[in-house]
Amino acid sequence: MKNKRTNTFVISILLMFMLVFTACSFNGMGGGDAAKEIRKANKGLEPPKAPVTLKLLTWADETYQELYDKFNARYPWITIEPIPIVGGDDGIMAKIIELEAAGTPADLTWVVGDLLRFEQSGLLENLKPYMNADASFQEKVLPDGYFDTMAYNGRRLAVPFVDVPMWIVVNKDLLAKHGVDMPPNNWSFDDFREIARRVTDPAAGEYGLTTSSDFVMRLLPMKAAADGHAPNLAYLNERLTQSLLSTPAVMEDVRWLSEFVTKDGSMLSWDKAAEQGDVVRQFINGKTAFEIGGDWLLPRLQKEAKFEWDILPFPRGKVNQFSFHIYGPLALLSGSKHKEEAYKWISFQFETEAQKWKIEKGANASVIEPELTEYIDQVPLWQGKNIEAVKMTKDNGLVLPGATIPGFSEYNWINVINDIVFQGDDINRIIPETEAWNKKTMELRKKWKR
Repeated sequence: MKNKRTNTFVISILLMFMLVFTACSFNGMGGGDAAKEIRKANKGLEPPKAPVTLKLLTWADETYQELYDKFNARYPWITIEPIPIVGGDDGIMAKIIELEAAGTPADLTWVVGDLLRFEQSGLLENLKPYMNADASFQEKVLPDGYFDTMAYNGRRLAVPFVDVPMWIVVNKDLLAKHGVDMPPNNWSFDDFREIARRVTDPAAGEYGLTTSSDFVMRLLPMKAAADGHAPNLAYLNERLTQSLLSTPAVMEDVRWLSEFVTKDGSMLSWDKAAEQGDVVRQFINGKTAFEIGGDWLLPRLQKEAKFEWDILPFPRGKVNQFSFHIYGPLALLSGSKHKEEAYKWISFQFETEAQKWKIEKGANASVIEPELTEYIDQVPLWQGKNIEAVKMTKDNGLVLPGATIPGFSEYNWINVINDIVFQGDDINRIIPETEAWNKKTMELRKKWKR
């Protein structure tokens, strides 16, 4: 018995020395390599992840398949299934309900602008906990106030899917035909109007402006901001609580744009454009000098335009010069059965790979990083173009508000001004429409205790 106990004791001591020796080997004698080999071996033993398909409600075209493929290359077990939607937020809401009822709920959605509508219906997951736990995201440097338009009552309802800057797109051939040089980046709204007049030739079917609602949606509120008539886009006041659309200065801006149709003849009404086969409603046809464009238009121009085109910043106003930006909301749906995987798609949007892809298509980088800023110079889309105008949008942007403004989807300003500019409606229609919305949004704020 004594010898057995002694042998057991000796074996125990030897085992202890072996453990100490092994630990020392890992820490100071090539253990790093050994640990890597062990991890490598264990990795092969990990069970494969079950395939997951994420349903993404989107109006993006097939161009975005490239981004889906990049994501899938990083996460091979996750596939993005884009589901086309039409009809704005109404169409999105209907599709969410339809998929829920079928037992195949959507996981992610783009939102046109009214996040509160989805929040009030309990459809949105709070992204704040996910982002707080995301080490990769915590390392990113983002612009100040980047999530301001997408937060509500301490909840982060969505993230900006992409920073879409916009420019005045220019048909340089049409300008040259009429002896007009490419304007400088500090051009004015007076310059814009005068050039539009000079290049208009009805006999040739050529006009200064494309018959496009974008001039109502983008140029007009940009002028109001640049001239100091409204501090925010969509004519909203400083606190984003009321519309200033019915103020005399803003109504004068509406008259200004209407005169392109009624006085200058440099932009056609909807009826006149229809009489000419709607050729001037598409900039790509080469019959107009100016259009407003962003990442939805520029790649097409690059591939299909039969004329020389370039971009200019929005003109300088009496107070400042701004660029118009849209932050498209991307939300994780509370009904998703794959929330962890769906959040990976959200986090991926801020990775350098995805950011560069968006820059290639004409968007801005959302992440502040020298590598991304320098990448603009390498993008084929901008070769030979006005790259300085592209870079200006990093510092002078105004972001379209509305995503978390109560009742914003009922704010009918675009349709009202479209009717005035393109159909000759009475401009005084603005006054009761604005008063009604201002009352409505305040009632909703009170109801929701905002």
